[in-house]
Amino acid sequence: MKKISRIVAMILSVSVAFCAVRSACGSAHLPSVPRDSLHLDVYISQDGRWNVTSTIIYGRTESILVDAQYLKSDSVRLADRVAGTNTKLKAIIITHPHEDHYLGLETLHQRFPDTPIYINAPGLEVFKRWSGGQIDAIKKKHPTEAPESLPTPEVLPATTFTVDGERIEVNQGQGDEPKATNTYLWIPSLRALITGDIAFNDVHLWLGNSNEKSRADWLKCLEVLASLQPKLVIGGHKKTGVQDSAQAIRFTADYIRDYEAARQAATNADEFIAKMKSKHPDTAQDWILKLTAKWVFSKRT
Repeated sequence: MKKISRIVAMILSVSVAFCAVRSACGSAHLPSVPRDSLHLDVYISQDGRWNVTSTIIYGRTESILVDAQYLKSDSVRLADRVAGTNTKLKAIIITHPHEDHYLGLETLHQRFPDTPIYINAPGLEVFKRWSGGQIDAIKKKHPTEAPESLPTPEVLPATTFTVDGERIEVNQGQGDEPKATNTYLWIPSLRALITGDIAFNDVHLWLGNSNEKSRADWLKCLEVLASLQPKLVIGGHKKTGVQDSAQAIRFTADYIRDYEAARQAATNADEFIAKMKSKHPDTAQDWILKLTAKWVFSKRT
């Protein structure tokens, strides 16, 4: 009997371990195991065109959402994911004032009306200047996906937030704009970075709004991010299936340097695209590269 009991105990032990691993891997954003620390749920837009990310930082009772998506259908799915954490949404933080990161705010504000929405001060200026026009633009392109209006964010009130007692650091950085309108979040307990459009993860960078100085400052900002030695890096745009690792920082820095070389060497848009594709053959969203090429060579005419 003792031998049988030991065998049964071993089978039960293996079964419990198997179930825990299956739960963790099969539903990473809503783990069934006890939540004793922070967790991240990274949502990637489903439209196949933007690959824009939104990230839910959540613990046992509280959460923060970073970025709000572009299309209404994505923001609805994102709101469902937030609700599925069964936590209190303390804040929505918009990393930067690009429409693909904030047009979903109407849906999220309707679902979570008591949750404050934050952006940094330079970003708020740009948001106020351009968000109305972006609503008009999406109504023409995707009328069923467009918001009627948007809540106006508040300026970030602090550089530190907490989720269930765990510190979240919020810092300003240089990304794909002439001015430093980007925000990135550092989560020390996870050694995780949420970068907005400071880092891209195997998706072509939009460089049409940048200039030589901003790109140089962007590279310096990437060095700062790398110095944190993060284990996880969630870029503002992410190719489906790639890992959220520090490779996103290296990819972005390499891409900027490759862009500078191609921009100086190429004599026309097709040549520029070919040079960039030779360096990044499998990178997602070729339309962004083509739009960048059009912008580069329109400046020369």
